[in-house]
Amino acid sequence: MATLHYASGGSAAEVATAGFNLADVQYVSQVNELPDGMKGLVYLGAHDGVTQSFIDKVTPFLNNPKVFGFFLMDEPDPTGKWGTYASTANLKAESDWIHSHFPGAKTFVTMMNMGSSTNPDFTNTYNPASTGIDYYGLDPYPVRTGTTGVDYNMIDRAVAAAVKSGIPIDKIIPVYQTFGGGGWETDTGGKHVMPTTSQMQTMMDHWAKLVPSPAFDYAYAWGSQNGDTALENSPELQAFFRQHNANSTSSTPPTTTEPTPPPTSEPTPSTSDATPPKTTTTDSSHGDHVINGSKGNDTYHVNNAHDKIMEGVAGGFDKVMASVSYALSAGSHIEQLSTSKTSGKTAINLTGNEFGQTILGNNGDNKINGGGGSDLLKGYGGHDAFVFNTALGANNIDRIADFNVSQDKIHLDHAVFAGLQKGALAAGNFHVGLSAHDASDHIIYNSNTGALSFDSDGIGGHAQTQFASLAPHLHLGENSFLVI
Repeated sequence: MATLHYASGGSAAEVATAGFNLADVQYVSQVNELPDGMKGLVYLGAHDGVTQSFIDKVTPFLNNPKVFGFFLMDEPDPTGKWGTYASTANLKAESDWIHSHFPGAKTFVTMMNMGSSTNPDFTNTYNPASTGIDYYGLDPYPVRTGTTGVDYNMIDRAVAAAVKSGIPIDKIIPVYQTFGGGGWETDTGGKHVMPTTSQMQTMMDHWAKLVPSPAFDYAYAWGSQNGDTALENSPELQAFFRQHNANSTSSTPPTTTEPTPPPTSEPTPSTSDATPPKTTTTDSSHGDHVINGSKGNDTYHVNNAHDKIMEGVAGGFDKVMASVSYALSAGSHIEQLSTSKTSGKTAINLTGNEFGQTILGNNGDNKINGGGGSDLLKGYGGHDAFVFNTALGANNIDRIADFNVSQDKIHLDHAVFAGLQKGALAAGNFHVGLSAHDASDHIIYNSNTGALSFDSDGIGGHAQTQFASLAPHLHLGENSFLVI
């Protein structure tokens, strides 16, 4: 039975409420914020081998004791026919580099089924012999329409096909279906359905017989990815997983012998500061404030848009919680900016600065702008707008954790996205695929990886530049964008 439990699409604080102890992370600040007893699985979305970009992305995490491993890619395609092409050589190079530079760290991919749910096929794809990757996630989702009853044997067939392809049982990671509805479509011509607790137990029973002791198990997903109902929306399934995870989690998660992590550009929150974390509330009735933080982990409750919070690079893990629209000051190392209450419905706009932050809205209509740096953005409910108006580059790729195609918009500054006309994005300027297919394609959504990129000249000589990461397989279209 697994002792580590992973749920994608939610913050560490959120998934911990249901007993998950392996968090979906992308930034060093998120890793350093993890509480004792929780580890991070770093999502990379990497498939090009050991490039300088890959090295730059992985290096900040090296030998951090809170890192369990690296999620190299979600369903890489060994053919390039159905999704993002990833050669075994490139994935092996990435996995080998991680193993050589971070002893004890694990590498992980989820597998693309090259067959069907009735006849799964993983032959000539990826296995330990060809890639050196440690673990392989299998994600048969049997609770769906379009079939006669729930075909739980879909799980059995997937495991048998994986073993046949050269993946040993102890390298397989069970992926549990914790979503339903929305824009997802199945290969049997139906829709996924959110499982009941009884159906979840039956799925787990199948998995337990087939893969009795996985390194971890995986609930997909905590947050809604495509207008669907997900684990965050189901108190019943959360309670079910809370019990499952508590029953199978050891008091001390598996650890590896790892050296002390080197200093990074982002601070590690301390649990043993001589001075305890500080909470500061600003008061708008006394005019504007300039507040300089300490070396501890500070939380600031802001109710005046003109207040200026300044934190240094070694100032701890610091949060700003705003009850008004608020923009971080340039040069201030704030790790998290959020509304004062994510369940609230007040329309609050939040803007980051040149550094990477986690920025959290609420259930109102928010305008969220990460600014520079690579940010994690989450709008929660309401009709949210995610703004991109800073220079594009490899160190300025924001991850939108919960983009809702039916409600949210992405705002593109015409000065940054040169060539786009103000107003609604023209249909001819948007394309779903790996790259542009004609000269007018400027906004490219890779449905298999979730990468959102800008191509200034379509099929011309300039390479596309990724500026955001969304959930894969969204029914994204030109109507999701507004050029400002």
